[in-house]
Amino acid sequence: MKTIKKSASVKVMLSYNYNHFETSISLENEKGLTNKDIDEARKDCNRLCDRAVLQYQKAKDNEGKRANQKWERKRLEDEVSDILNKSKKERTPEEKAKVKALEDFEYYVIYDYDEEYD
Repeated sequence: MKTIKKSASVKVMLSYNYNHFETSISLENEKGLTNKDIDEARKDCNRLCDRAVLQYQKAKDNEGKRANQKWERKRLEDEVSDILNKSKKERTPEEKAKVKALEDFEYYVIYDYDEEYD
């Protein structure tokens, strides 16, 4: 007598950068499940975990850039506050560029939205 698998459960766990990503799928079919059906479910779970890792990497990169921008902005604000004490005629081209960079930075911050990562 041949055994028919009517249900199966698949779980995939990935560790990346001290974080754990886990996906599980349950399958049921009264007519029976093949090993191929179960393997396809495993592949689907693995793809979902891989996608979660990519989303984590993207979010981490964006947060790194955002933190760097905060530090960069503070440094630039300190420099520009000294530059603004000078008259416009006394400013060097580099100082003028820093003042403009801070103005641009403040403009783009208005449009800095938190993003959904796909």
